[in-house]
Amino acid sequence: MNTAPLLIEIGSEEIPAGVVGNAARWLHEQIAQLVGATAEQGQVLYTPRRMVSYFPQVVLRQPDRHEVAMGPALKASRTDDGQWTRAAEGFAKGQGVAMSDLDMVDTPKGQYLAAKKTIVGKPTSELVAEALPRLLRQMPLPKRMRWGTEREAFVRPLHWLVALLGNVVLDFEFAGMRSGSTSQGHRFYHPGLVEVTSELALYKVRLREAQVILDPDERKSIILQGIDGLCREIGGAWRQDFDTLDVVVNLVESPRPLLGVFDPGFLEIPPEVIFTTLRENQKLFTINDQQGKLTNRFIAVANTLSEASRAVVAAGNTRVVSARLADARFFYREDVRVPLAERVVGLGDRIWLAGMGSIADKVKRIENMASRFAELLCPDVQGQVARAAYLCKADLSTRMVFEFPELQGVIGGYYARADGEEAAVAEAIASHYQPRFAADAIPATAQGQMVALADKLDSIVGCFGLGLVPSGTQDPYALRRAALGVLRILVEGGHALPLSAAVTQAVAALPESVRAGKEPAITAQILEFFRGRLASLHAADHPVDAVDAVLEAGFDAVGTIAPRLQALAELRAAADFAPLAAAFKRVANLVRKSAGDGDLGAVFSAELCEKQAELDLHRKLESIAGTSGALLDAGDFAGAMRLVALVKPEVDGFFDGVMVMVDDPAVRRNRLALLGRCAALFARIADFSKLQG
Repeated sequence: MNTAPLLIEIGSEEIPAGVVGNAARWLHEQIAQLVGATAEQGQVLYTPRRMVSYFPQVVLRQPDRHEVAMGPALKASRTDDGQWTRAAEGFAKGQGVAMSDLDMVDTPKGQYLAAKKTIVGKPTSELVAEALPRLLRQMPLPKRMRWGTEREAFVRPLHWLVALLGNVVLDFEFAGMRSGSTSQGHRFYHPGLVEVTSELALYKVRLREAQVILDPDERKSIILQGIDGLCREIGGAWRQDFDTLDVVVNLVESPRPLLGVFDPGFLEIPPEVIFTTLRENQKLFTINDQQGKLTNRFIAVANTLSEASRAVVAAGNTRVVSARLADARFFYREDVRVPLAERVVGLGDRIWLAGMGSIADKVKRIENMASRFAELLCPDVQGQVARAAYLCKADLSTRMVFEFPELQGVIGGYYARADGEEAAVAEAIASHYQPRFAADAIPATAQGQMVALADKLDSIVGCFGLGLVPSGTQDPYALRRAALGVLRILVEGGHALPLSAAVTQAVAALPESVRAGKEPAITAQILEFFRGRLASLHAADHPVDAVDAVLEAGFDAVGTIAPRLQALAELRAAADFAPLAAAFKRVANLVRKSAGDGDLGAVFSAELCEKQAELDLHRKLESIAGTSGALLDAGDFAGAMRLVALVKPEVDGFFDGVMVMVDDPAVRRNRLALLGRCAALFARIADFSKLQG
């Protein structure tokens, strides 16, 4: 089959950095589907001014397709005298075939009329040329714009279109631009036209000669090498910021890193403010010295740079940076004039959430809750926890947080130190929003963990109390992230705080107008929400049925979930697991069913045993119960599971020789009580009835 390379390039004004990559990938995937390929068989490339989709081998003509269209039932297609009905004639006309070309097809419902057609494959050149204008109209873009007198809209004004299948130009028009084989080079270094080819290697060479690096991965590599080289020159190290790096890659076609400098006097500002200012406003990279302390040097990545213009570009960046840092320094100096403690009162004028009162009300709940948690988990630092909780939201009224809301908490920590607060209090304030995202660490200190725990729980119960529950992909208050933060703090902090107790306390602290008469329902809803978060958290590492079995056995002690899953995984890997699981599932199912029927609750008595198998199971349970319980209490779930597995022969013997559901109620309840004791051995680890297979 004849093939040729396919190259599509959409050239425009500079596309926003956060848009161009996603748009280019979408276009590439659509073209792949169009030509019967996969996206991986081709290559997607992009710069701020162009989106490129390339496939090395595309068939010149699409294959013929055979289709069968089902029509009316045969009995509705012919009259009694054998003539075609209007229904049959209408079907043939609609399918574009003659009546003689219709077939009869046997189906489970009887014979039906059918039209078998062969759709001749189109030339790929026609197929792609026809589709491209439609794809450009359908491209998912956050915003579109019109320019000049054009009625078509696109993310940015178009300047050129390239569409080549081998040496053939695919002729199409969009937004007043007609496709061709001519691209453009770098806006400043090579503003002229560039004749290109569908051969990828040569295409890249010609654009490289025109000062355009097509591959975003190559541009990233160039930037990283430049950053490393400049840092070595001054004996520093860049503060790694790969999110900004990804943005900068999509801002330049020919990256040229260079050093810049700002007045060292600005270093009195908290380093996070300098880092954020340079990153957010100028997309610059900051440099630390060998001790990890911020320096007054930065790295800019220019799109146009020559030896003659290097000093000019660096000076321009310095002027802009200095102006922004001057504003930040002014905010900092003004803020520290007012102690954090004096700002707490003003939080009463700020509404946290309609129905939940002010931020000051939230702070009171956090303070009470965090103090209670500290009393239970780390009483030695309860006073520091209470102080940190009292001050944790005070920085929300500062000018610095108004300008840099992403630094709330961090700024409060700096201002607390400036006020002479204890270092542990300042650290707790600075870290109480952690973890802010999936890869973020929990607060490093117990003080910070207690405040963070209280803050996140208050947000969760407040939103649930008001009915602001996450649904589908909608989670405007980031409650899923808050819940994962709570779970991680309990687990990674090693805090033996029952989840239900923490939630119950948080719900009880809700305003009376929110919780009145609804506390049990709100608590149950939130605990089920946490169960869902736990299932998501562990689903990547364990089978779904294993996670379900462990959670069904209880998730109040969240720190035990991971080791219980691991213990179950180790047992499941054993060759004889299937019969063991079957035996334990049978025990669990009988106990559950009997609990519903009201047959459980009796105390087991050996005197009521009628079969030797009952006594054998009883003795085996007696011999391992104490050791098993001790292992569970010590958190050795794997050891407990191995020990419990030893009871299988006696369980098998019991079911082989004993009828549980006998007519005598005393004997029946006694046997169920024995099975209940057996189920209790593994009930703290997993509910075996939830396991599949």
